[in-house]
Amino acid sequence: MSDIRDKAREILDRALPEGQIITSNGATASKYTQMTGLTHKALTDNWARGGIMTGCNGFTGWYGAQLGSKTFLGGFDLQGIATGAGRPEAWIPSTSDNRPQYGDILRHASFHVDVCSGYDGAKLLRTAGGQGGPKLGCDVIKRLTGVGAYCPANLLGWIDIEVYISESRACVDPALSWLYGWWQVWDGNYYYYWFGPRGDVNYVKSRPAAGAPGPARPNNRGRYRVEPPYRLVLDWSPVDGKSTRETFWNASAGVRSMNANSSRYSPLVATKLG
Repeated sequence: MSDIRDKAREILDRALPEGQIITSNGATASKYTQMTGLTHKALTDNWARGGIMTGCNGFTGWYGAQLGSKTFLGGFDLQGIATGAGRPEAWIPSTSDNRPQYGDILRHASFHVDVCSGYDGAKLLRTAGGQGGPKLGCDVIKRLTGVGAYCPANLLGWIDIEVYISESRACVDPALSWLYGWWQVWDGNYYYYWFGPRGDVNYVKSRPAAGAPGPARPNNRGRYRVEPPYRLVLDWSPVDGKSTRETFWNASAGVRSMNANSSRYSPLVATKLG
């Protein structure tokens, strides 16, 4: 797990140890207010007027701030929020080919947001505010386990916290300009990798048009780093719980072909397009 995801786990474990439930009233009321920005009175006043206010938005906003986000991450339009914060690529649409990782902020198909806290087998684990309401007489923050196997249709998408928070995204390295853009990669089948200027790499299975920008809906996303003198290391987001690392050993300025070993697949050959 990356440093950012380790930090996410520390935040959630410290604020909400396994088995603990935080309610907007009673002994945990002050902690609820700290983690949502809402008081129990604000909730009950809203409910008395026929409202349905809960702290799901406030909780993800608080959580994002703990991670270091300067933008409030508690709205329903997470894609718009990520774009407005200058991190549009951190919004990941939900498809059958991907799934959120620990700490990612989820936008459900229903009007709800919460945080991925891993998986129990095939079931998605979440940490969420908004688990109470008028009928219960209080709001609740707690950990949840999916009632069935993870279903991508239940989510619109999520903010990938590693992409959103990573400080490496703030620095574009001119020395790596030879790498940026599209590469064709062969391992017995063809894939097309797009290397961005802030440590991000995506791939698609269809050949892109000449000069095309990075893909809006890639088959997977990852991060890359350069290890001097000539190693380029790619870590892809896990698929079906399995991670993939690819290490290109002849990655140097000006090359248009690279070779790599993979932790899961055949040796790779990459060729620059364009």
